[in-house]
Formats: sequence, structure tokens, C-alpha cells
Amino acid sequence: DVPQDVLQDELNIKIVNLISKDSKISTAKMAKALGVSTKTVQRHIKEMDNVHYVGRGFSGHWEIKE
Repeated sequence: DVPQDVLQDELNIKIVNLISKDSKISTAKMAKALGVSTKTVQRHIKEMDNVHYVGRGFSGHWEIKE
């Protein structure tokens, strides 16, 4: 059995990878690509200090701070 925090970290890494490929990707598209719910993606992003959405809606984009 894989510890929960390891799964959390893996998902965070995958989210960051998706964002670095497409800074305008929606949380719905990320969720679909990762096989999790949109809520799960949103919760993970909220917990990550290095990922921020800049702007609003379709005109905005994600930024990853090192």
C-alpha cells in the first residue's frame, strides 16, 4: 500500500508537469488527464505554494514559481 502523502506528491508533480506543458490548461482538463475529480485538482493546487493562476477565466494562465 502506498502512503497517502506519496500519492499526493505524485499528483502535485503531475499537475506541475501539465501546467508547464500548457499554462492555460483548465482544472477540468487536468482532472481528466490525471483520472481524478476537478475538486481534487483544485484542492492540490490550493495546497501548493508554487502554483498560482494569474488573471481571470480564459484570459488567465498558470504560473509556477521556483
